[in-house]
Amino acid sequence: MSALTLVVIMLVGVVTAIVAVLTTVAVSSYTQVRRLRQEPSFGDVRATVIAAVSGDDVHAGVALGRLNQLSERYVVRVMLDLAPSVSGASRAALVSLADQIGLLGRAQRGVRSRRWSTRLYSARVLTALGVESEDLYRLLIDRAPEVRAQAAVWCVMTPTQVAIERLIGLLDDPDGQVRFTAQDSLVRIGLPASDALVSALASVEGPEAARLLRVAVALGDERLYPRAVELTRDPSSETRVLAVSVLARTGDPGAGPTLVSMLDDPSDDVVLAAAAGLGKLAYWPAAAEVEDLLDRPSWALRNQAGSTLLELGAPGAILLRASAAGTGPGAQMCIRSLQLKSLSSELEAS
Repeated sequence: MSALTLVVIMLVGVVTAIVAVLTTVAVSSYTQVRRLRQEPSFGDVRATVIAAVSGDDVHAGVALGRLNQLSERYVVRVMLDLAPSVSGASRAALVSLADQIGLLGRAQRGVRSRRWSTRLYSARVLTALGVESEDLYRLLIDRAPEVRAQAAVWCVMTPTQVAIERLIGLLDDPDGQVRFTAQDSLVRIGLPASDALVSALASVEGPEAARLLRVAVALGDERLYPRAVELTRDPSSETRVLAVSVLARTGDPGAGPTLVSMLDDPSDDVVLAAAAGLGKLAYWPAAAEVEDLLDRPSWALRNQAGSTLLELGAPGAILLRASAAGTGPGAQMCIRSLQLKSLSSELEAS
C-alpha cells in the first residue's frame, strides 16, 4: 500500500469522525430545543406545585399527576423557590410532595454520593425543605469547602446542640467562605447559639476568642458582658477591639467606665471602638475624655470624637462649641461635626 493511499484513508477517517460529532451535536441541540418548547412556563409549573400542596385532595391529585410528567429541573427549581416562603402545614405539604415525586429520597441518598457536586446539590435541596438528617454532621467536615458551607446553612434549619457546636468549630475553618457562612448561621440561629457561645468563650483567648467575639458582637447577649470585660485586657489588639464592641452592643451602662479606660489603649483601633461604644451608650460622663481625642494626630480618631460628642447630648455639644473657637485640626473637626448636625436637623425638619 502506497503512502498516498494511507494518507487518503486517514483523511477519510478524520472526516467521518468530524461528521459523526457534528451530527451528534445537531441532534442533541434539536432534541433540547424541542423539549424546551414543549415544556410549560415557569409560572405554569409554579401554579401546579402550589395546587399540589393546597390541601384540596381533588386538585392536589391532578396536580401531582401532572408534576410526574414534567421535567424534574423545573419542578425542583419551583420547589426550592417556594420553600423559604412557606412554613407550618404548607412546608409539611411541600416536603410530602417532594417525597411523593422522589425528590426527597434522591436528595437523602445524594448527600452520601462520592461526587462533591451531588452532595452539594442534595444538601441544598434538604436545606430548602428544612429536613433533618444525621448526614448533616458528616457534611460539616466534608472535604469540599462548598459542601461544608452549605451544611452550615442547613444548620439554621435544624439548630441542634451538636450542629451549633460544629458551627463554632467551623469558625476556625481554613476556607474563608466556610468561616463566614458559619458565623452568619450562628447569628441567624440566635439565642440557642448564644448559650453555646457563652460557654465556648469562657476558656479561650487571643485569635480564638476573636473569632467567637465576631459572632458575639452581632448577638449582643448580655451574658457575654463579664467575659468581654476580661478580654479587654487580652494581648491581641484585635481581640480587645471586638471585646469593646461587645460591651457596647450589650447596651449595659455599666460598661461606661471600662470603655473610658480603653481610651488610653496603645492601639488606635481599640480607642476608636471605645469612643464609638461610648456614643452608642450615650455615656455623657465621658465627654471630657472624648474631647481629648480631638487633639490626636489620627483623622479617624478626631472624626469619631466629634461624632461621639454629638451622641452624648448637651454635654458633648457644649464641648464641641467651646473647642470650635480654637485653632488647629481639632477645632476644624468640631466645626465640621456641628455643621453636619445642623444639616441633619434641617433635613429632618423638611
